[in-house]
Amino acid sequence: MKKLILVLLVASTIQISTQQNQQLSSRPCNINRDLSLEYGRASYQIFVETFRSVIIRGNFHFVYAPNSIWIMVAAIAEGTDFLTQQKLFKHLNLPYDPCIRQAYYQLATTRAFSSNDVYVDNLRLWLFDYGVTLSRSWYDVAVKNSLLEISRAPIRSNPVAAANKIRRIMSSPLPRINLRGNSALLETLDYDGLWTTAFENALIERAPFYNLKGKQIGAVDMMWMQRRIRIGYNEELKTKILELPVGSNGRYRILIGMPIENANLDTIRTTVTADIVAKCIESLTLSLIPIFVAIPLLEIDSLNDMKAVLGDAGYNELFTDPDVSRYISNPPALPSSYLQRASVVLNTTGLKYTPSEPEPAEGAYTGLDPIVGRKFIADRPFAFSLHDAKTWSCLWCGAYSRPTYT
Repeated sequence: MKKLILVLLVASTIQISTQQNQQLSSRPCNINRDLSLEYGRASYQIFVETFRSVIIRGNFHFVYAPNSIWIMVAAIAEGTDFLTQQKLFKHLNLPYDPCIRQAYYQLATTRAFSSNDVYVDNLRLWLFDYGVTLSRSWYDVAVKNSLLEISRAPIRSNPVAAANKIRRIMSSPLPRINLRGNSALLETLDYDGLWTTAFENALIERAPFYNLKGKQIGAVDMMWMQRRIRIGYNEELKTKILELPVGSNGRYRILIGMPIENANLDTIRTTVTADIVAKCIESLTLSLIPIFVAIPLLEIDSLNDMKAVLGDAGYNELFTDPDVSRYISNPPALPSSYLQRASVVLNTTGLKYTPSEPEPAEGAYTGLDPIVGRKFIADRPFAFSLHDAKTWSCLWCGAYSRPTYT
C-alpha cells in the first residue's frame, strides 16, 4: 500500500510539474521560423468538427466563426486539468512548447481587424458570476494574450439582470438563456467587406435559384463579373471552389464551394476533413482566360448554440465537470451557455473597379480542370467561407440554401 501511495504521489508531482513547464510566460520568445501556415492548418480540425454539427443545426443556411471557437477553447485549455489539456491540445493541434503556442495565439487573435476596406469585428467574452474568483495565472494567460475578455454579472443573485446584460452584449433578443451555471461564454462576429475588385454595379439581375435537383425554389439578386479568377476542384467533395479576394491587396479571401455531379451540402458535411480543407485551398488555379462569375447578394445573421455544437464534437466535459476547470477559478468555472452570433453581408462594392473582360473565343483553353467548366454561377445551394491570406485560417464559414425571394 505504501508503495502504491508513493507511486501515485510521484505521478501527481510529474503531472503538475509538466503542466507548469507548459505554461505560457509573459516574456517574449524567439522563434526563427514563420508559423503562419502551420497555425492555419492547426485550426482546421476544430473547424471541421464544429462545421459538421452547425450545418445540421443551421438547416444548411447559416454562418458561424470557427477561428473564434478555436481561440475560446484554447483559452479554456490553458486552465484545465492535465488530462483534459492533453485532449484539447490534440483537438486544437496546439504544441506543448509554450513559445510556439504563444506565437499561435498571436497569429490567431490578429486575423480579424477592421479598417477602411473591411469591417470584421470579433468579440470573445467569458461572463462570470460575481462570486467566482479567477486564478491570476490563468487570467494573465487568457487576457494578456487577447484570447478573450472577462466581464461580470449577477448570474446567481439576479439572473434577470444577467440575462439582459447578455442580450445587450450579443445584440440579440435571446428569448431563453441557460444561467444554471456560474458563467457564460459569449461570442459575436460581424463582417461587411469591400471586394478587392468590385462586381458590375449596374448589372445586378434577378435570377432563379434552384435546389440541387434542378427545381427552382426562388430567386436572388445576382451580381456578376467576367475576368481571370482562381478556381479549383476537389474530387472527394465533388465540389468546385471559387476564390474572391477581399480588401487591400487581397488580405482576405472568400471561398465559395458549389457541389456538382449529384453531390450536395450534406456530401461536404459527411466527407470533409482537415486534410481536404487544405487540398481545396491548394487546388486553386488562376484561369488563363476570363471566367463568367455570378453570386447572390446576401446577408445572413445566425445565432448558434456552441455548447450543443461542442457537445456534438465530444467536448461535454468543459460544461459539466468541475475538475476540468479547477485551475481557472474558484469555484470551478461551469459555463451553462456558450452562444455565438455571426453576421455576414456580401454586396457588389469594391476598392477598385475594373470593367469585365470580353468573352473569350469559343473553345479557348481555360487552364483549369475541365470539370470546372467555363462559368461559376452560384444559383443553387453552396458553402462559403472567409480566410485571411496570411494563415488561411477560417474566420467565418456558412452555407446558403434559402433564396431571397420565394
